[in-house]
Amino acid sequence: MRKVKIAVLGCGNVGKHLVKNIFELKDIIRSRYGLDLEIVKILVRDKKKQRTVNGFKIPQELLTSHFSDIIKAEPDIVVELIGDIDSARTFIKESLKSGKKVVTANKFLLSIDDEIFSDPNVLFDASVGGGIPVIRTIQNAVPDEITEIVGILNGTTNYILSSMESGLEFAEALEQAKKLGYAEPDPSFDINGTDAAQKICILTSLCFGVRVRPDDILKEGISSIEKIDMEFAKNFGYAIKSIAVSRKKTYGNEEKLEISVFPALVPYESPISQVRGNLNAVIIKGKRMGELFLKGQGAGGNPTSISVLSDIIEASIYNQAYSKRSFTASRGKIVHPDMMISKFYVRLRVVDRPGVLAKIADSFGRHKVSIESVLQKGRGYGKEGVPIFIITHECVEKDFKDALEECSRFDVVLDAPFYLRIYE
Repeated sequence: MRKVKIAVLGCGNVGKHLVKNIFELKDIIRSRYGLDLEIVKILVRDKKKQRTVNGFKIPQELLTSHFSDIIKAEPDIVVELIGDIDSARTFIKESLKSGKKVVTANKFLLSIDDEIFSDPNVLFDASVGGGIPVIRTIQNAVPDEITEIVGILNGTTNYILSSMESGLEFAEALEQAKKLGYAEPDPSFDINGTDAAQKICILTSLCFGVRVRPDDILKEGISSIEKIDMEFAKNFGYAIKSIAVSRKKTYGNEEKLEISVFPALVPYESPISQVRGNLNAVIIKGKRMGELFLKGQGAGGNPTSISVLSDIIEASIYNQAYSKRSFTASRGKIVHPDMMISKFYVRLRVVDRPGVLAKIADSFGRHKVSIESVLQKGRGYGKEGVPIFIITHECVEKDFKDALEECSRFDVVLDAPFYLRIYE
């Protein structure tokens, strides 16, 4: 039986569940893995504060407010769960310098710090997907050439959109998510796509060997989606989901990489369209293996802490150093958002008179945007004018946006046109 000493930095929701699970799963871990996990120190801001989770009390004698005590305790593994990026970066680098292995769930830090991300002694399965072993699957179970990874990487947005499918407006669904604890008091980080962008950047680095920052990719939120959009999608065989995509795609004679986060119409044939509530899901597509679908709890103290614990066990069993992660792909292979090619769904509110649709179609045509189908609804949506719904054929994003910008200036168009991409 090998003893492994662990220090935990941070004792918030995930940290408390981790400590509880290490104590409660001690016998299972001993018998299954031959490891005796011992928590030697826990770094907190206020060590006098009592901390409990589901009736389990965090032992006060393990708490410290000084990082120097962490190093003095001589842990084999340091687990970083503090969240604050500057402190996390400092503590992780000090731990590595002291010869410790590090486990972290800090997706923001991993998405922007090349040195920490590349270090073979840093494990971070819990940074994406919570309790879903997405990263471990990519690293250990998929030797194939990956062509695409797409998924729902944020449970808050998926819960809101699922509630809107059931008839709620965005504001109502968001309020309900807050009451249930699925959304933060300030949910902008989730709603505007930032959280998912950080995660897809991590997955892109692992799948395609290129480092890209969240600020460099296409990122769109869900706050402008209305119930009427959900109704249209449902009637035409789609579900609206906020998805993160990183995939190889051929442009001309060259293979390039599309990386983006956006709400999209996803056809019902895709398993992602059927994922409801606050769950996460990921599809990994390989050149030879086909598709692998993973679904589960993407956040929360218990699922995430189990993923952290899995990293602790892996770091304990595989005691040798891993190879340094390298990035060989050129950033020049990444497609600029303006040049991406997609089908689009458009909603316009227009004056109800003859010739309006022809004027819009003419504008689309002049900008090289071909219309696949059109649906015009009568009144009855509580606003002046009538809604027109358009689905385009595949077109270049810049051409499409130029067409929308021109249409928005027409006096017969009463609102700024709203659009969503169609994922296929």
